[in-house]
Amino acid sequence: MISRNFMGFRATRSRHLAARLAQTLNSALLLCFVSHSVVLAAPLEAQLRVTVVDAQGSAMEHAVVSLHDGKASPAEAQKVAIMDQRDLQFAPGVLGIRTGTVVEFPNQDDVRHHVYSFSHPNAFELKLYHGQTGNYQQFDHPGVVVLGCNIHDGMLGYLRVVDTPWFATSDQTGSLTIDAVARGGYEMQIWHPDLGMKLMRQRVELDSGTNSLRVTLDNTVKAVPEKKPVHSLQSLFRD
Repeated sequence: MISRNFMGFRATRSRHLAARLAQTLNSALLLCFVSHSVVLAAPLEAQLRVTVVDAQGSAMEHAVVSLHDGKASPAEAQKVAIMDQRDLQFAPGVLGIRTGTVVEFPNQDDVRHHVYSFSHPNAFELKLYHGQTGNYQQFDHPGVVVLGCNIHDGMLGYLRVVDTPWFATSDQTGSLTIDAVARGGYEMQIWHPDLGMKLMRQRVELDSGTNSLRVTLDNTVKAVPEKKPVHSLQSLFRD
């Protein structure tokens, strides 16, 4: 015969298990609610997809598109980017970077290069060198940096330095994607080598989710040429 004490113990234990089960269910429901809230909040971020074309509708590679909200943006924390030199060319031909980025200029060719830029205020010079010899340069000022080689006039490259975390460079199809942008209004800046030292500017409003734009490059806003005769390469570095 089962004693009353044992029956009481079983009843108490059952109540304790029921209470623990209820607590577990409440925790699970709370976790689901928090997870659901996070999922609902995610679409507040926007994605911008841009296709850049010329006046004839052909895809434009090497266009750097950036978004600016008018607020101060801290510089990149010592991030290193690579501007290579291969087959007597800069690679890539156009490199978009954020202010504060350090750029390394390795030389993969069998000849020495002398890399320089006259682009103010980002002018610099890396004298004759070969290989990966620790040739670094930090770029703290937004703008276009035109690169040349003092030995090989045919070498020409570009850095587009921007003071915003939201930027990307178009590929061979003229396409680029900028992720993780807060929805709202921005000034969109477009730069391409065909524009010289000028920028295209356009106001955009981004909704949560994916936003798609098609931009026609306006190469009629090129910089006015220098009036006095200068070296053909040097003229590209002048503002």
